[in-house]
Amino acid sequence: MFLKKNESLQSKRLSYRLINQSDFQPLRVILADSSVTEPAGYLPFKTEEEFSSFFAGLQRNNCGIAVILENTTIGYFRVFEENMDDDERFAGKKCAGVGFVLGKAYHGKGYGTEMLTFLTPYIKTEFDCCFADAFMDNAASNRVIIKSGYRYLEDYTMFFKHLNKEITSHSYVI
Repeated sequence: MFLKKNESLQSKRLSYRLINQSDFQPLRVILADSSVTEPAGYLPFKTEEEFSSFFAGLQRNNCGIAVILENTTIGYFRVFEENMDDDERFAGKKCAGVGFVLGKAYHGKGYGTEMLTFLTPYIKTEFDCCFADAFMDNAASNRVIIKSGYRYLEDYTMFFKHLNKEITSHSYVI
């Protein structure tokens, strides 16, 4: 993706680099809180093996970015390629989706908006469109996405296996 190994970026208060092994334990602690993971569509990991598999997925294809405040990993940002060829508005365009999670102690302090506003232009250097989604009832994430310049695209409903329920999400694009 747009970040290379050993490269980092710096916004006003946060720094960003590819996820590495030093992020394992801080993310393990952050993602043990269901109030943090459920709005992202999954439950806390029950075993070390489950978390290790998830963590390896963040490292695969350099799609996971550590979000760091004062040398402390406070969350992650994930970029992934999306195939939108079935939607005529985006057919033939190179599209990315993003997702992010910040530890509960860092909610409501503007870090999400700072992160998304800062990283989106870098993503747009490699992709034509960038999508961000949030559960309809997740007011905080919806505000972050809108404040970061994304525009509402549509709603969709899908079954989230890990949460064992159907949830409607807002989808946004920039």
